[in-house]
Amino acid sequence: MESLIGKLFDEFPTESHWDAVVVGAGPNGLITAAYLARAGAKVAVVERRYEVGGGLATEEILFPCYYSNMHAIYHMMVDYMPVMQDFNLGRHALTWIKPNLQTAMVFGDGSSLLLTRMLEDTVDSLHKHSHKDAVAFGKLMRTWRRLVSEIIGPATYLPPTPSLDWVVALQRTKIGRELLEINECSPLQIMNDHFENDRVKALMLYVSCMWGLDPNETGIGLFVPLLLDRGMNKCYCYGGSHKFAGALAREIVRNGGVILEASEVTKINMQNGHVAGVELREGRTLHSKVVISSLDPHTTFFDLVTKGNLPATLRDTFENWKYDKWSYHTLHVVTKEPPKYQCDDPWVNESFMVVLGFESTDQMVAHWNNVMAGKVSNNFGGHSTCESFWDPHLVRMPGGHVSFFQMHAPYDIEGGWDRRKKEMEEAIIDKWQKAAPNMKRENIIMTAAETPRDIEIRFPNMRRGAIKHGDYTPMQLGYNRPNSECSSSKTPIGGLYLCGASTYPGGMVTGGPGYVAANKVAEDMGLKKWWKPTPVMEKYLKTYFE
Repeated sequence: MESLIGKLFDEFPTESHWDAVVVGAGPNGLITAAYLARAGAKVAVVERRYEVGGGLATEEILFPCYYSNMHAIYHMMVDYMPVMQDFNLGRHALTWIKPNLQTAMVFGDGSSLLLTRMLEDTVDSLHKHSHKDAVAFGKLMRTWRRLVSEIIGPATYLPPTPSLDWVVALQRTKIGRELLEINECSPLQIMNDHFENDRVKALMLYVSCMWGLDPNETGIGLFVPLLLDRGMNKCYCYGGSHKFAGALAREIVRNGGVILEASEVTKINMQNGHVAGVELREGRTLHSKVVISSLDPHTTFFDLVTKGNLPATLRDTFENWKYDKWSYHTLHVVTKEPPKYQCDDPWVNESFMVVLGFESTDQMVAHWNNVMAGKVSNNFGGHSTCESFWDPHLVRMPGGHVSFFQMHAPYDIEGGWDRRKKEMEEAIIDKWQKAAPNMKRENIIMTAAETPRDIEIRFPNMRRGAIKHGDYTPMQLGYNRPNSECSSSKTPIGGLYLCGASTYPGGMVTGGPGYVAANKVAEDMGLKKWWKPTPVMEKYLKTYFE
């Protein structure tokens, strides 16, 4: 029999040799591997989970027959990601939807605010609350969109610049100087400086801070125009976010790369201070002089490399590394009919995202302060999306609708998640029903909740439920992410590179860490780069660095 068909379980050798091994098949790991494989490198991607994608997960959590995007759903940087220009991902049926009505916010008195892709529609909505703010917002966004398109957007996909050098470079233009001035402010200060109406401030503050910015933290102001502009340009991946991961995986395989799923790396092998490959839990060894990790710093350096192999500077950096100040608690639901919000604008029911539960900036900030203190009280709010409104493929049984409500929550909640989980479900449904009266128990077919601890179980490298692998503070951003020795993706350890969310420019599925790493590894390996910077990247480099 063996002479006819060979050994049934000998499909991958115990030992193999590669030009590069990528640890973790999340979006950044897949992007790095796709570029290197097409450049001719022999690449292996090793993934602990049973499928690729990391946060690009679309799963049947509402079993049976109902799927939800478990992690990434709002794709904010599709317009800027070089991978969209460099690969023909459309041949893999990758399709993006960009709604006009991006975010709505509803209030207890039935009023609402809209944040839309078309600036004029947002201005019209703001007029209901403040003529002055409507005019100010229109003028402000014309400037802030330039900040994003000319500076922050392209810089996301280029190697980080030392902080002082970046300050000097931005002094060359008026808009660069404006960005430097904004960056010194806190998100809350920026809102107070530009708007008078508290509800307008609340909507803008939520969209700016929802991914982990402390509203009172100074030195992170550049994220406000970025996240507000991108919050008005979110895309949905039709068929679910996992379609994006599948498209990238196909590009790797069609260019000769190999992806090993359900294969956990247990050790990064070292030889004379240089990486020599990785060992897998099942006993296989992949030999390589280049290892690229997309995992969090503690897993990469302490668990896989081990502290004994680290320079003192790296050991000190990661012993003091701070994970995200808050995580997320999400209630996924299947209902007989979609949420119908009771407010002054029926268009709210077609919004990509609806913010509810907050009546003021004070309440919002108080909730975030509670979360950072490990508490959740009845002053919480959050955001919801009816996923099946945009994507009927998520429903495999006629008659149901898939939605979720997501709120900021602490990893270590007062009282513990085991005890609070059911309580929080009831509180969320009650809060949701006040905004959308049809969200009653009799309308709900089934629910599934995911706490910050569940996030860590699903994705162990999101320690403490940290979706960005590390907090956004001045000392953990830019050239300091994760530190000045590693932010270019190359580490002081020979052959070891980083391409995950803890590396510049950060998390939120921007694709930036993966693209920056692909460029650095290709240069160091002497590979011929078949790609080139996008036009906006070239313009940015010419304006500020030539």
